[in-house]
Formats: sequence, structure tokens, C-alpha cells
Amino acid sequence: MADLPKPPVQAYAKRLWIHGFVAGLVVVGLALGAWLFLSGPAPKEEEARLPAAAAPAPPAAAVKPHGAPSGSQAELGKPLEEVLARLQEATLKKDLDRFLSLYSPAFPRLEEKRRRVARAWQTYDYPKMDFRLAEVRTAGPDKASALVTWEIQTKNRQTGAVKELHRTYRVTFARESGQWRIAALDPWE
Repeated sequence: MADLPKPPVQAYAKRLWIHGFVAGLVVVGLALGAWLFLSGPAPKEEEARLPAAAAPAPPAAAVKPHGAPSGSQAELGKPLEEVLARLQEATLKKDLDRFLSLYSPAFPRLEEKRRRVARAWQTYDYPKMDFRLAEVRTAGPDKASALVTWEIQTKNRQTGAVKELHRTYRVTFARESGQWRIAALDPWE
């Protein structure tokens, strides 16, 4: 006997199962994509409440030269430390305009940073901030980078809860209009 056609109910059920499976894959893919998009480079809760790169610099002796004569690296470390010290002071005084003036206008997502820092300052005080500057590197006459480690104590203004945080960033500096500013900031692990 020749193959008999499947009853219409069986064919319909098979197509329905396949369509349901494909639709399920699409929904799972969209959910995964949304989760990755929303949780991707966003800062963690602790980091979101911190003004990144807002800690004091160590003395010039802590500057570790990397691949260049120590004199020029140490000389470069001093103005970069001054930028970080002004950033620390602006954070402790919660002076948002001064804080943001230490960042390059080309700093990625500067307006988002303004909002995050303002929110953090409404919620937290910073009783203690210290920083260490290390691995200062030049990348031309108007560019430099360094590892900056911040040791920050936060205090929740409502609950009084105190927390110690340690963060290290690779900070890229650019000299603009004769002043060094923070041009980029990347977490360092």
C-alpha cells in the first residue's frame, strides 16, 4: 500500500509543537539578550554609589616608573596626583561642578556620571578617602595613564552604616587647555 496521508489532526499537532518550540527559543533569546544588555557594563551597586576615581594620591615616592627614565615619570606623577587630590577634595566637599571640571569634556558618558555622582552624594558621606598612584606611563606629550587605587570609607546618611571600599582603576589623563584632566577610567582587576 502506498503511504497514506496523515490525518489532519496529527499534522496540525506536529506543526503546532514545532512553532511552539521556535517561539519559545525566540522568547528565551530575547530575555537573555535583554538581561545581557541591562546588566552588561553597568556598575555594581557598590561602585554605582562611588564617584569613580575620587581618592587621594600617594606621595610622589609611590609613583612607579614604567619603561621610561624615572625623573620624567616622577615629574609627570606630580601633576596627575594634583588632579586626583582636587578630585578627592571636590568629593569630600560634594562640589559637583569642580568634580566634573576635572574630567575631559570627551569623557565617555559624562552626563550619566554627573547623575550617578549626584545620587551617590545624596545618599552617602565620605569620611575617609585615600589614593595611591602607580605605574605612570606617558603616551605622548599630552596623554598619560596610571593605576589609581582608592581606599574609601562610605557612610549611609540615613542608616549610618559604614563600609570600607577598595577600587583600582586604569586612569587615562589628557592635557587639555594646559590642564591635565581624566579622559577615561577603566576598572582594573
